[in-house]
Amino acid sequence: MQHNKQVVRRNKHAFTLIELLVVIAIIAILAAILFPVFARARENARRTACLSNLKQMGLAVMMYAQDYDEAYPQHRQSGGATTLYWQNIIQPYVKTTQIFQCPSTTRTSTVDGGYGANVLMFTSSSPVKMAAIASPASTYMVMDYGTWRIFGTYPDDPTNLSYLPGVGEIGVDCSGASAGTAQADCESGRHFGGVVVNFADGHAKWLKSQVVHSEYMKTDPSHGAFNPAD
Repeated sequence: MQHNKQVVRRNKHAFTLIELLVVIAIIAILAAILFPVFARARENARRTACLSNLKQMGLAVMMYAQDYDEAYPQHRQSGGATTLYWQNIIQPYVKTTQIFQCPSTTRTSTVDGGYGANVLMFTSSSPVKMAAIASPASTYMVMDYGTWRIFGTYPDDPTNLSYLPGVGEIGVDCSGASAGTAQADCESGRHFGGVVVNFADGHAKWLKSQVVHSEYMKTDPSHGAFNPAD
């Protein structure tokens, strides 16, 4: 008789199937709510790191300009068998080459790490002088981009790695971008539908990809905030 009472007592403490299903449902609901929050927090951290990278690049460019007669670096310098890209040129002014790699990409290259320079500022011929910039605080210099330089029609016509991240969300055809992560980067962007931009005076901030794209498409003045003479 005592044994039967113990069995009954133990059964009273056991979970029923319905109770287990309720607990599982609650956990699933919480996961559905929290996972997007965690993903957003992670991307916020990456955007902050990207902003720090571009601020350091801006500071490096300012120091370079002070050493070279207030001239901005060229986007590429070729001499004999050696080719230097703008990242190599300002590298002596930074502590690590990791700042040339956007944390929201999977790339590990210094030159193609996910940042591109405005070739209207970082030219391939005569260097642009600081005094020639009409509005340094509003002129785009370096930003999140598919490859190391921003030129031609590629911000509106993505080809291979030449594309502006996130323009797919505003109707630009990203099928020309390299398949895989590059195409996804072109279509949906890196930082909440936007890119981090460094300006000609060295400061950096986040902008919607649509804003940057619309500036590039301007015809009066040509290329809007990309145009140092504007």
